[in-house]
Formats: sequence, structure tokens, C-alpha cells
Amino acid sequence: MSTDGELDVVASDEQARIFESGYRPYRGVRLGVSHSVWTLARHTTERIMGIKRPARYKVLPFACVAIAYLPAIAFIGIVALLPNGVNRVFRIIPAPGRYYSFITAAILLFTAFAAPEALCPDKRSRFLGVYLASPLNRSTYLLSKAISVVGVLMLVTLGPPLLLLIGLSLQNDGPRGFGNFVGTAVQIVAAGVVLSLMFGAISLAIPSLTDRRAFASAGTVLLIIGSGAVTSVLVFGLGGPNWLLALALDRLPFDLALRIFTLQGLPTRTGPPLPNAPVIAAAVLVTVVAAGVAWWRIVHTEVTR
Repeated sequence: MSTDGELDVVASDEQARIFESGYRPYRGVRLGVSHSVWTLARHTTERIMGIKRPARYKVLPFACVAIAYLPAIAFIGIVALLPNGVNRVFRIIPAPGRYYSFITAAILLFTAFAAPEALCPDKRSRFLGVYLASPLNRSTYLLSKAISVVGVLMLVTLGPPLLLLIGLSLQNDGPRGFGNFVGTAVQIVAAGVVLSLMFGAISLAIPSLTDRRAFASAGTVLLIIGSGAVTSVLVFGLGGPNWLLALALDRLPFDLALRIFTLQGLPTRTGPPLPNAPVIAAAVLVTVVAAGVAWWRIVHTEVTR
């Protein structure tokens, strides 16, 4: 009975008629694969940084970013308090090329604990099939994840040295001349991109092997720190060849960054740093192998929904 007291009339099966049948094509705007890639990359970035999520998910990523920027802010403040020219003479404040030694922990923490948020939740919830129902395929899905991880890593590999360069220049303590300033800025961008690509590939390779973030974080820490420990024992403890140090993942990226700034590389057991060629070759090999592992795992992941 209806609310106004009248009886509702239901049509019988004989009275029911279908006036039209068939499918209508979608006639709206088709934004294409590129839009899907950037949309998923933006969503992944928000997840990594804990945006639109409870506060506990924001603590670690924002703490890593803060740790990376604090030394630069402190150095700029010290230069502002020092008499003019003191830092240029005594080099109290490190140049941007040597800044990474102060934020190694922030970069490693971000790689190990924040970046696995890009892949592990999708693997655990088996959500890959939903993404593949869109214009994305497995390769473009991984591309969007890589864009997000590398972009977020640049917050800690690119932003702090640039802030230090700008702060020192505003205090008249940076590179002399416009050409030197631009050259240093280009070196910072190159080093930041290289570090982000290398650590980003590692942070995608390990989570591609498991669907649990805790295991992915532990595996990333074990791989980076463990490779450094093993190579140090072999080279410094047992007198092995110096080139083994190129396999230390806690050393290799920062050694390469020094060379981008045309600075002397990290010392070896016998004193002089490794030549540029093995360091560059090892960096390329690590990045390519890690990216290949992530791609192979995503391509062979079984879609169940």
C-alpha cells in the first residue's frame, strides 16, 4: 500500500514489455593510457606519503623528509650567523656535493619502509586485475608505480641539496658567478635523479617478491646494509680486491654522486678510490637488474580477479 492510502498496481508478466534492447557505446571523452598512468602514479604517491590516510601512516614518510631537510636548514642558519667569508676560508659548511653523507639514513629509511607501500597493498589485495581492466597493462602499471616512487624519493635526494645551494647563494656563500651556480644546480639534479632511480629500482624489486610490507622492508634493509657489510669484510677484513666495494649498495650510490660533482670518490682499502668506469658500470647494472626483477615479477603475477 502506498503512503496516501491507495493500492499500488503491479503490472503482470503479460503486460510487461521491452521497448528497446542492445548496447550503447561510450561517447564521452577518452583520456587514454597516459591519463591512467598519471592517475595511478598520483594515487600511489598519496598512499606512500599517507595522504588521505590516518595520521599513523604519515609519521614515517614525513619524518624521513624532515630528517633530510633539517641539516640544510641548520647549515644555512650557521652561515647566516658566521662573519662574512669565514665559511669560504675554513669550509665549516659542506658543499652541496657532500651533503648526501648527512642524509644517508633518511634515504635508506624512505627506501626500506615507505616505498614498499607502492606495490605490497596491491599484491596483498589482488587488485592488479582491476587495474588491468582499465587502459593499463602490466608494463604501464609498473611504469606508474616507478614514476611515483622515483618522484617521492626526489623529495629527499634532490630537494635538500637544492635548498642548501639556494640558501648559501642568498648568503653570498655559494658558487661564484651565474655559470658556476647553474653548473652546480645541474650536478645536484643529476645526482638526485641517479640516486632516486637506483634506490627506486631496489625499492620496487624487493616488494615485487612478496605481498607483506614488513617482509619487503626487512628484505630491503638486509640487501642494502648486508651487501655493504659483506663487501667490507671481504675487502677491508680479508684483503679482497677493491672492486668488490662497487657491489656495496649502501656505498655505491653515494660514491657515484661524488663523481657527478667531480669530487674524489670514497676511499678503498689501499687508499685511492675506484676508477669511474667500474662505479658507473656497477650503478647501471644494479639499477637495470633491480628494475628487471620488478618487471618480471609483475608480468608473471597471476590475476585472480
